[in-house]
Amino acid sequence: MDDLDRTILTALIDDARKPVARIAKEIGAAETTVHQRMRRMEDRGVIKGTRLVVDWEEAGLPVVAIVSVEVIQPGSLEDAAERFSAIPWVQNCFAITGEFDLLLVVRAHTSTHLGDVLEDIRAAVPARTRTVIVLSTFFEGRIPPLVDNA
Repeated sequence: MDDLDRTILTALIDDARKPVARIAKEIGAAETTVHQRMRRMEDRGVIKGTRLVVDWEEAGLPVVAIVSVEVIQPGSLEDAAERFSAIPWVQNCFAITGEFDLLLVVRAHTSTHLGDVLEDIRAAVPARTRTVIVLSTFFEGRIPPLVDNA
């Protein structure tokens, strides 16, 4: 990726529905250039799609928990992650360093529902878990700058 790719990507991060013509005008490039660059970034997997920004409380999933998982049964972390991916309330799964092996982000309707999801997690993979419930979200989903403007 060069600076032009990063500039185009930054424009898309700001608004993924921004028309190619508008991006081209804003960055001073030809529409065909911007379109070709976007297509190449999609082909290379740099751009993997577009996403909605969801107000989880309004969507009925206000409870957020961070679940640390230490896998007890021998096997790969990929196998455990695949099993956790079958639980629809597990939003993210990260392999981590330290005392635990995996870190899960879980969304739930209520604290009772969260308890049920935690039981599903424990049933999916023999593991020791530690759960932290999020009280407030000040920000999430930030994307670091791709172009150094300093």
